[in-house]
Amino acid sequence: MPAGLLHAFMKDGRVFAKSGEFVLRNVGRESVLVPIRNRVGDLDSVFTLTPVAARIWELIDGRTAVDAIAARVCDEYDVTEDVAMRDLVELLEGLEAAQLVRQG
Repeated sequence: MPAGLLHAFMKDGRVFAKSGEFVLRNVGRESVLVPIRNRVGDLDSVFTLTPVAARIWELIDGRTAVDAIAARVCDEYDVTEDVAMRDLVELLEGLEAAQLVRQG
């Protein structure tokens, strides 16, 4: 990821909100995002999340800035701020591309 884009996510107070059309379900030891509306029967619309990604999903609330989410990840997991932010931005870009979250 270009350093400028990463810096923008860290400093501009960017916030993300869930699209509202997916719910997180725990199936055994897996966390799965499942569509609740339009794509219910489409298995390509089901997403498996790592434990950290599932925690980030829980923290996405439409009010908490990306840098605050990264700080929370640092507090809860053994990771540096740079790594947390880089991985968080990568996850958010993927979730946004899949229309699971939107900037809000």
